[in-house]
Amino acid sequence: MHLGPGPFRCREKRRPELCRATVLRGLQPAPASGRPLPVVGKRSPTQGNAYSFEERFVDRRFPVISVVIPVVCDASKGLSTCLDALERQTMPRGEYEIIVVNDGPVDITVEIIANRHGVTFLSQSRRGAAAARNLGARHARGEILLFTDADCIPKSNWIEAMIAPFADQEVVGVCGVVRTRQTGLIPRFIQLEYDYRYRNIAKRSRIDFINTGTAGYRKQVFAESGGFQEALLGAEDAEFSFRLANRGYKMVFAPEAVVYHRHPESILEYARRKAHYGYWRMVIYHKHPHKAVADSRTPQTQKIQIGLLFLLIAAIIGSIFWRGFVWLIGGLTLSFLLASLPFWWWVLRRDLQAGLFVPLLLLVSTASVGAGMIAGLTYEWMRRFKGTDRH
Repeated sequence: MHLGPGPFRCREKRRPELCRATVLRGLQPAPASGRPLPVVGKRSPTQGNAYSFEERFVDRRFPVISVVIPVVCDASKGLSTCLDALERQTMPRGEYEIIVVNDGPVDITVEIIANRHGVTFLSQSRRGAAAARNLGARHARGEILLFTDADCIPKSNWIEAMIAPFADQEVVGVCGVVRTRQTGLIPRFIQLEYDYRYRNIAKRSRIDFINTGTAGYRKQVFAESGGFQEALLGAEDAEFSFRLANRGYKMVFAPEAVVYHRHPESILEYARRKAHYGYWRMVIYHKHPHKAVADSRTPQTQKIQIGLLFLLIAAIIGSIFWRGFVWLIGGLTLSFLLASLPFWWWVLRRDLQAGLFVPLLLLVSTASVGAGMIAGLTYEWMRRFKGTDRH
């Protein structure tokens, strides 16, 4: 188990118990009848990546980890598959609990699925994913909170890979990896976007963004920090991550903690998701303005492209009144393509077909994010004008 800078990778493939983080320090010893924990590895300060070993007793009546799954909209379609995957984890089943939170009208299907899998079932009335996750966290008994979504399928080692970084007592948050098994052009391109970001954050010893599709937090810090902002209907994971980073908390990337997800398959759905992302990003930038300049998730080239696109639109409008803007349009278009080159070349080397569509898909992505940001900025101005603050 690597505990140095950068992402965490378990190096003990043949002994999975060594991948289990020492997250039990704060638990009270069990009675004399309690069962001993499996031997787990703990890095010794003087031994680099070597292990020192110890046995502990823990009260087995309480799980160490709580997995919270919000079910919103029509996400219940994938819930059974998600729960099946969580029941086939390499982590012993007695060491984690699963909490399903239904958000919306009473859905007997969700409750039946939850009961069939023997997990905790909670329900609330259309308050959003952030509120659903907070409700699950309040009912959680574990010291470590893990979050995933009902339409995600965790890999069999997901829980162990997610909790491994918590062996470092400074770590309060962990971000895993989202992948897809889809073969369509749009899903493949979206996955390449994810992988390009992962390539960048894997170089960092600290990150400032955790995706709630595969997220982990220390419960105490989660509660003390107020959990997710329930007024946000999007980007609540980014806002909470920024809040933790602002307080100096350490969050890290765990590349072996993988969940599989279904990405949008049509260009219209892709554009809608990007616009939703841009809208709520602008809303949270109001609370964390310094993150509009740089954060660990968003490539700087994307922000440059958005700025260039805004200028390009202004130049096109200006060309109606003065022909000199035509030269500016050409220069801005060339600049947009040049800003796309690093990602374009990276995609071409991995997926030639997707690479051929990079200019078009980046234009759709940038335009959609930009439109969403304009809508979000308009919302913030209107909110300020009315003197209200829901966030």
